[in-house]
Amino acid sequence: MPEPLKISWLDRAKETHRFHCRKKKDDSKWRIEDTAKSLKRSIGSISEDLLIASWLRTHRSKLETFDYAYEALAFIRNKENEMLLDDLEE
Repeated sequence: MPEPLKISWLDRAKETHRFHCRKKKDDSKWRIEDTAKSLKRSIGSISEDLLIASWLRTHRSKLETFDYAYEALAFIRNKENEMLLDDLEE
């Protein structure tokens, strides 16, 4: 029996985002919790996928260099902290 096809962390983030957005368009009350339940995943993993997907718009080339989602999330959190500190220093 062939081994199941594994989806990359980046493709999973994009697919999660597409699914969540489609559901939200159909039902304005749709929440991250609903997506998590539908996909049988934790709220935290859905939230991380949606965060990664949102950063793809502006940092695609950088995010595509990472082998693992945790590396991309560390990069994103570091960038968010930098932006927060920049705002405080102005």
